[in-house]
Amino acid sequence: MSLSVGIVGAPNAGKSSLTNTMVGTKVAAVSRKTNTTTHEILGVLTKGKTQICFFDTPGLMLGHHGLPHRDVTVRVESAWSSINLYDLLIVMFDVNRHLKTPDTRVVKLIKRLGAEVNPNQKRILCMNKVDLVEDKKDLLKVSKEFEDLPAYERYFMVSGLKGKGVKDLVQFLMEQAVRRPWDEEPTTMTEEVMKTISLEVVREKMLDHIHQEIPYVIDHRLMDWKELKDGSLRVEQHFIAPKQSQRQILVGKNGSKIGRIGIEANEELRSIFKRDVHLILQVRVAKKRSA
Repeated sequence: MSLSVGIVGAPNAGKSSLTNTMVGTKVAAVSRKTNTTTHEILGVLTKGKTQICFFDTPGLMLGHHGLPHRDVTVRVESAWSSINLYDLLIVMFDVNRHLKTPDTRVVKLIKRLGAEVNPNQKRILCMNKVDLVEDKKDLLKVSKEFEDLPAYERYFMVSGLKGKGVKDLVQFLMEQAVRRPWDEEPTTMTEEVMKTISLEVVREKMLDHIHQEIPYVIDHRLMDWKELKDGSLRVEQHFIAPKQSQRQILVGKNGSKIGRIGIEANEELRSIFKRDVHLILQVRVAKKRSA
């Protein structure tokens, strides 16, 4: 039995933390900066004969500042075009934020995707971060606000980070699985997945330490990946900044910032991969292209 699930929501709706909680491995970068998930990372949940593949569609909406640089625009377009590929769509929003400062873009997204039933795809609406809502009566108000949208078969209230309500959601997804071959072998992590996780974890730590818009213009690449004789991993990643001033911000005073990012990412990768990791991070300035 198999099911493909696309998770759609505004940046910072908590899509990645929900995926991580359901799958049980840190798959997508979770951070307080928006548009963190730069790849459609795949989380795979295999239970008995059933396999659910989660596709984390990166933010479908652009920032408040009008158009960000081209890279984000391309990502947003590809997210829109990919949503019909899945058996089931989870449309997700941060209910606590919605109660305090409703975002018209989020409301539009929910209404647009809930407006008409898609015969080839089930859709559910997922209110995330319910643990942050002080007066639980407010949750009913929100349910009422979106109750007349025919495309949503069910409404779920969850806390992706705390795990509240996630069991019911997973149970529902299990019941929707269809009979067909599995897409992924339920092996341990493949090297490809590990490489992606290594980039995501480092990126997440960078986003935690650098709060300007800088992260989105920095190119981040995996340069080298080696399994050493003792079973440990040597991972080298480079950050390539367009300008020297941006490189300086990322490096920090006497290398303090990039050092901190490296230490935190190394610790996390060690706990995910269950082995020693030698993480090498370099920050350089992009070579000028000759005209």
